[in-house]
Amino acid sequence: MAFLKTLSGHSGCIVALYDDGEKLFVKKRSGNIDYNRRLRKQMIKQRLFNAENIFAPVIYEKGYDVDDGTFYFSMQYLNCQSLASYMNCIRIKEIAQFIDDLFEALCVEEAKINLEADEIFKAKIGSLEKALKNGTEVEKYALSVLKNYDFSNIPCSPCHGDLTTENILITNDKKIYLIDFLDSFYNSWMIDIAKLLQDLELGWSYRHEQISENLKIRLLIGKEALLENISLLEDGDEKIKQIYHILLLNVLRIVPYTKDKETEIFLQNSIQKILKIIAQ
Repeated sequence: MAFLKTLSGHSGCIVALYDDGEKLFVKKRSGNIDYNRRLRKQMIKQRLFNAENIFAPVIYEKGYDVDDGTFYFSMQYLNCQSLASYMNCIRIKEIAQFIDDLFEALCVEEAKINLEADEIFKAKIGSLEKALKNGTEVEKYALSVLKNYDFSNIPCSPCHGDLTTENILITNDKKIYLIDFLDSFYNSWMIDIAKLLQDLELGWSYRHEQISENLKIRLLIGKEALLENISLLEDGDEKIKQIYHILLLNVLRIVPYTKDKETEIFLQNSIQKILKIIAQ
């Protein structure tokens, strides 16, 4: 087995590409043993994912490193591009169908009411309030909006957990794969929609680049197609409002970890934009 290169990954894991002589594969390993439990949950999410037209990389093996005890699993390597990149060239008439396929892969029909939902969300907001005790006025106002919102009707369902456009891959033959499943403080298809809107509405994955007018149009069409799917559900407008509150929470959760001025400005603008949408 030959190591080829380290791949990008989130802070809790080390992701690398290998060649075993027959095929390329990706190995994802905990950064330390304290992350083992989370990575196991993420692997289980990936293994259990099942949708008709959307896939997850096949998992080959799992285990613990004999030297340091960190958990790892190896999986299928995909030669593809992210949806974040693909949105620059996707044909406009294909966007709505693409979003429809993504929406159908979510577990909307499996969702159930969780009587502890509001308590779980308020606990997360409470811990965030401590992290943002020296935050800006707009951050404090956003926290007050979330503290006064009733999250009781946020349904519980299987979800990806971090469904950004960077974690949606498109192969050369246009098959769709989801990667980097993440354990979430709360599992709901609404979490996945909020993550998609983080890119389609706010442009999170493009925050360090100049977004072209063509890309703006494609992101707008994608957002409208996504919201249209939700609006067709029972109490669709209320569900959209719930999702934007989750999006506000998502953005605020990024703030304490921000280290560059460009992202700080992006987040402040995003918070104000979401607050305006919620107030409508």
